Amino acid sequence: MLIIDCDTYIGRQAASFEEATPEMLLGAESAEGVSYAMAYSVKARTYDARCGNDEILRIAQKYPRILPVASVDPREHCRFESEIARVANLGFVALRVFPELQGWQVDSLLFARIVNACAEHAMPLMLSANATGRASEIVRVAKHTSNPIILLNVNYNALAEALSAAAARPNTFISTQYFITPGALEIAAESVGADRLVLGTNCPDFSARPPINMIMLSELSDEDKANILGGNLARIIAPQVRKLGQTLVESADFSNYEKRRLRGPKIDAHGHIGPWPFPMTDCWAEDLEKLMRKCGIERAIISSTEAIVNDFIEGNAVLARELEKSDMLLGYVTVNPHQLEQSVQEMDKYFKSPRFVGVKLHPGYAGISIDSEAVLRLAAEVAKRNVPFLIHTWGYSEPLKILKLAEEYPEMPIIMGHGGAVAWREAIDVLGKTRNVYTELCTSQSHRNKVRETISAVGYDRILFGTDLGLFDPAHVLG
Repeated sequence: MLIIDCDTYIGRQAASFEEATPEMLLGAESAEGVSYAMAYSVKARTYDARCGNDEILRIAQKYPRILPVASVDPREHCRFESEIARVANLGFVALRVFPELQGWQVDSLLFARIVNACAEHAMPLMLSANATGRASEIVRVAKHTSNPIILLNVNYNALAEALSAAAARPNTFISTQYFITPGALEIAAESVGADRLVLGTNCPDFSARPPINMIMLSELSDEDKANILGGNLARIIAPQVRKLGQTLVESADFSNYEKRRLRGPKIDAHGHIGPWPFPMTDCWAEDLEKLMRKCGIERAIISSTEAIVNDFIEGNAVLARELEKSDMLLGYVTVNPHQLEQSVQEMDKYFKSPRFVGVKLHPGYAGISIDSEAVLRLAAEVAKRNVPFLIHTWGYSEPLKILKLAEEYPEMPIIMGHGGAVAWREAIDVLGKTRNVYTELCTSQSHRNKVRETISAVGYDRILFGTDLGLFDPAHVLG
């Protein structure tokens, strides 16, 4: 099987803990069966495009499994078009641009010049399409061209627009890195064709395992899976690979990938039931059971989507009805700190049933800080009931707010939902300072080695398995 990752990098970033070396990248990719890594230079992105491009070309010449991706900064005004011509002639397999990091707009004449230069030199173009309106802007600017454009970082908020953009412009492709909602791959393949989907991972920052899991465990045909994993990219970059004088070679047989499973019983500590406004399949009790069985999950503890984003009283009632349909599901009572009396009533009502085993709070949707007085008052009521308190914990400083809550109620089990996400190292510090805080690590961005570093720092005892089941497909989190 040929697996090509279109979204990787090499170099040192100011905010990183370590330099991404060629050996690190290839080691991380090899562990997941990736045959080739299309990589750009951080130096080309952030400092000096030509110097960084030359650097990645030298690396690619030394390490044939690294395929060089160039970058330019159009703020230079008079040099970037000649640089595109140069790298295209040298055999760089694609051009990657970074408007979101460099401070220029896709709907600008600068981007139009990039598009025209890439079209002139038959150079595949890659850029992020995670912002609202970005995919539409890219297609509008590039509608008169036919060279390949790959939309990267398309999350579930932007997926509907990206699919519409790909349908509107031939030769527009989408990286599947953030196709994490149940059924997203199948919906995308039906909408624009599996031949428009490619693998990207942002390795070595993030693990290649989740997006590969999603492809391998999807309901697509083996042919479609093979094309998404590498066949489509091989066709896109074939002319440039010939300029490099290379022939792409398939890696070892990878047919056993689908059999990779975590052994032993799995209990999912973080899930949801009910619809979300994204391209995905339904997620009611029957649907969740299907996802769980696919990934070998015996039990899941879930909350109501409606209770989190809209009406917590009606949502809890919907959840109670759905729990009656499944022996595999248990429930969290969702509460709202703005409505303490009603929240107490909800807990008293549903904890009469053994199907409800904890409390859920999403401070983001509730519009409140974890360390607010209202949350502290609510936590006092949760503590009286001796049940786990799952709190959505996402972003820098959020784990430190959990620390304050844990110190106030040292006997109450607190679960950091998402483990702080980007602030997972802060979460490790909080775990080290408490005995009643637990973490589960499901996020859309699966930082490489996050689980291993957390275990090394605090041990296994307070790390839970959570997948965001019902919003995420659990295949994204496994392994």
